[in-house]
Amino acid sequence: MKFNNQLVPLKAIALVWSTVHLLSYSEFAQASCGSSFCLVNTDWAVQGAWMDRGYRYDLRFETVRQDQLMRGSKKLNLTGFDARNAEQETDSRRWLFNLDHGINENWGVSAAIPFIDRRHQHAEAGQSVSWDFRQIGDARITARYQTGLQDAKDGGASVIGAHVGIKLATGKFDIANLTGTKAERSLQPGTGTNDLLASVYYRRVLADIATTWFVQANLEAPLQERDGFKPGRKIGVDLGIRTLWTSSLSPMLQVNLQHRASDSGTFAEPADSGGRSISISPGLSYKMTPQTHAYGFVQVPVYQHVTGQQLSPKWAATVGIQSHF
Repeated sequence: MKFNNQLVPLKAIALVWSTVHLLSYSEFAQASCGSSFCLVNTDWAVQGAWMDRGYRYDLRFETVRQDQLMRGSKKLNLTGFDARNAEQETDSRRWLFNLDHGINENWGVSAAIPFIDRRHQHAEAGQSVSWDFRQIGDARITARYQTGLQDAKDGGASVIGAHVGIKLATGKFDIANLTGTKAERSLQPGTGTNDLLASVYYRRVLADIATTWFVQANLEAPLQERDGFKPGRKIGVDLGIRTLWTSSLSPMLQVNLQHRASDSGTFAEPADSGGRSISISPGLSYKMTPQTHAYGFVQVPVYQHVTGQQLSPKWAATVGIQSHF
């Protein structure tokens, strides 16, 4: 099966955009107190850096500090009475361990488990109230299928693939502070829900073999409400490119878009959750050994729009190491 060189990228992007448009016909945003993490795509199977059969592990660390209050797309600087009852900051750090098994050139499976370190602080009647916890989050299990399309005209190659899986309710959702007050559900290490995970992607390896670009659309949709809370559906689009500068060093650049519907349920805050963002994420990958790579990204939001009043990040970062065996 062959595709015209110019039509394939356009068809892939159109397919991804159409999927996002159909799935995202609603109000979007981020969590009210700031439960977001770095949105950089480090799925190396999608990007083409990982195409071998066998096993691969990826250990990733993410950090994001949300300390900028926003209403809509405007930054807020509260004073007086307003400042006595307002969100102040959320510091989130996450270690994410992923184990991937490439069964063959078409099929693969992966499992991921996060460990979350979070501190949140806000003011109530001028008094500081905080939560500080370190907990296991919600695990993910996914399967993927991809098919390669060789372009005989210029020697490049294309791949179209998809993922489907589930996010399991393995993380706690009833963490309380020292006074016994439970953190908002959007801050908890787990949502308490099982969520459907799905994505489609297109990857193009150029004729020079050193440069690859990809586009991927992602969906995370909760399957049920749990104890008065249902997280907002998340949809993302990642567009990225990586090339080989030297035999060991590869610069990378991504544009990451995310839309999130407002949370719902008795213990949700629909008026202050949900939104949309566009971020630019430059990064580098370094080959330490033939089997092992280290990588890092810095992510900077260039556009943010939140529902109601929420904390938002000024930047985020991720570093990691991945190896296959």
